[in-house]
Amino acid sequence: MKEIDISTWSRREVYQIFRPTRNPHFGLTADVDVTNLLTKGKAAGLPLFSFTLYAIMRAANAIPEFKTRFIGDKVFELPVTNPSFTVPIKDGGFTFCEMLHDDDWPTFNARCLMATDQAKSQDQLTENVTDNLWTYLTCAPWVYFTGMSHPTDGSDDCIPRIAWGKYTQKGSGWVMPLNLQAHHALMDGYHMAQFFALTEQYLSELPELDKV
Repeated sequence: MKEIDISTWSRREVYQIFRPTRNPHFGLTADVDVTNLLTKGKAAGLPLFSFTLYAIMRAANAIPEFKTRFIGDKVFELPVTNPSFTVPIKDGGFTFCEMLHDDDWPTFNARCLMATDQAKSQDQLTENVTDNLWTYLTCAPWVYFTGMSHPTDGSDDCIPRIAWGKYTQKGSGWVMPLNLQAHHALMDGYHMAQFFALTEQYLSELPELDKV
């Protein structure tokens, strides 16, 4: 991790305002276009969950603010943030699953399939990782939602939370609700907008469909 010098940091004032606030987390939910994914990708057998997770994490890792964390009074930028996500298990339950991120799609997909297979063998929820290297994600494929809130561990919890929901047809295209919750000391609405735009872009950039 690279420590950020707060005294010369461009968002020092914003950080100092929102770091001590009692409820510093804010969120945004919006639709992203998934027409290419749902028409060409699905038809070619592209694994929708893995590729959606890949596009989201690729976007998160492209924006420095999504890799920024604080520990006590120190602020750091991670070289990479990895996904910690929910996986369904028996009886309608779920458990947590962690893997290392990679911008290379075949590598990411292989890791995702291995990690989810291992997680599905669990029969109960176990506590997820607690260090700051991760980004927390969840998928709610049963519902098209327009908002979501996530539990946090107080104002010192600076890990972004991301959720996506049911792919839904709108007109001649398809959309997916995408939700982001983050600590305002580390990012603003502008950075969230960057994330939504990049996620939508990466969801449309399908791999070679004869090699999925």
